[in-house]
Amino acid sequence: MKSTIILVLLLIGQSAFSQAFMPGFDMFSHKKPAHLTLADGTKIEGEIARLQRKRNNISGIDMEINGEKITYAPEEVKEMYLPAHGLNKFSLKSENTFNTSKTYDLDMINEGYGFFENTEVAFGGKVQTLMMQLVNPDFANKVKIYFDPMAMETMKVGIGPMSTGGIDRSYYIKVGDEPAYKLSKANFKDELPKIFASCPEMQKKVSKKPNWKELPKYFYGFDICE
Repeated sequence: MKSTIILVLLLIGQSAFSQAFMPGFDMFSHKKPAHLTLADGTKIEGEIARLQRKRNNISGIDMEINGEKITYAPEEVKEMYLPAHGLNKFSLKSENTFNTSKTYDLDMINEGYGFFENTEVAFGGKVQTLMMQLVNPDFANKVKIYFDPMAMETMKVGIGPMSTGGIDRSYYIKVGDEPAYKLSKANFKDELPKIFASCPEMQKKVSKKPNWKELPKYFYGFDICE
């Protein structure tokens, strides 16, 4: 009986956490190596020397490898795992304990790494190639959601893994092969019905009175919609 209760609690925990966004971060550790996969499949491991930025998003990576400084442009990098600064590490590990994605290395994420990938991003009518941190790795089959370093976070209630709220006021979202664009608390009521057009059930749900704090659940529901 006791083992059955534990199993049920684990399943409930897995479902709840799989419908949450990972916390984004823009402070990185120099105590652990970064792991890059280049466009040609080459694996690179080394220390972050500096990150170049545009609108606070990563536009270049300076690495220290065997005493040599090498700079990589986003176009040269397919994906990368960057170690979070100590202040962010606990948050990453706590909120993803039950994540079951097979596409991303969640063991590394649970060790305090963030997953970033090369993608096109629309900024004020222009499209740029940047490295963006994915915050929904467990339900990113239809829409990828990226951390916006410039976003303000809504109020959190609680401590650690039991916190509620804390969702950012804006994200960058990528639908299919289109460039990622900003989705914010100001425009999401108009955007969500269009994004969910292929799923009448979710479209109907977000067409009434959508709640910004429920955003992860909406995208999770759309991801599993058939």
